[in-house]
Amino acid sequence: MTVLENLMLVPGEQLGEKLWGPWLLPFLVRRQERAIQEKALEVLDFVDLWHLRNEFAGNLSSGQKKLLELARTLMCDPQLVLLDEPGAGVNPTLMKRLVAAIEELCYEKGITFFIIEHDMDLVTRLCNPVIVLGEGEKIAEGMPEEIKADERVLEAYLGGQYQ
Repeated sequence: MTVLENLMLVPGEQLGEKLWGPWLLPFLVRRQERAIQEKALEVLDFVDLWHLRNEFAGNLSSGQKKLLELARTLMCDPQLVLLDEPGAGVNPTLMKRLVAAIEELCYEKGITFFIIEHDMDLVTRLCNPVIVLGEGEKIAEGMPEEIKADERVLEAYLGGQYQ
């Protein structure tokens, strides 16, 4: 499927998916599909994938796929988004785009992000507060500046080499 088709599948309760919808209410199906397509194109523009709307999703780079997944999530109008290692395998250019999108969604749209990540630079840029786990236990919680200086965090994640 294309990038656009991936987004258009997300909204639930689409009339066109029901057996009777296309037969009994074709005008409503078309209207709903146009509205979904408009929203999908807006979301693609937001995540800067509009130019790839007709590309097959399987042909995207790993960073572009992460942006597509963020776009799919936005099609649901979420209040909370869980991201598991959003920086893994993403080139620096696309990472900047992803970070900018997360920041805008958080600060301008009020969406809360729960991020699981090992890249401490990314964590300290995006997260406030930061909760650090080590071997399944919470070892620190606080503001990014506090976490960067916490000896337990340095020992657990950097082997103490930066103390």
